[in-house]
Amino acid sequence: MPSGHRNKSPDPPPVFFLDRGLGRYLLAEALRKRGYEVLPMADVYTGGKDERVPDDDWILRADSEGWIALTKDYSIIRDHIETLATTSLRVFSLNNANLTGQQMAERFDHHLNRIVQRATKPGPYLYVVGSKGLERRWPKA
Repeated sequence: MPSGHRNKSPDPPPVFFLDRGLGRYLLAEALRKRGYEVLPMADVYTGGKDERVPDDDWILRADSEGWIALTKDYSIIRDHIETLATTSLRVFSLNNANLTGQQMAERFDHHLNRIVQRATKPGPYLYVVGSKGLERRWPKA
């Protein structure tokens, strides 16, 4: 008889939603090469709507779809805390918004295994993705 293990269906693979500031190509291609589904904001909100959609709207949509949000806008935690607090959204933000597109792609790619591992935990939360690793910034543990 099994020792308390139940047949648990595996979690579906994560789907990454990229905030507009991360661009549409470099990071998306790096994550796709690793086998992940990636949705840049411009592919979700087409026809230039990506430039006009309010942050609260995409936050709520990413949450309802179960996506993992990647951004370079760390101020999201300050500017949209009320909306984030009503969701179960998992957010991973760069700690430096001045990185080049290539540097952003390399930073997320370098820490991707840790991001995927932490994203198995229910949200809401925000982790900062720094050069040396991930740090949970909200909510405080």
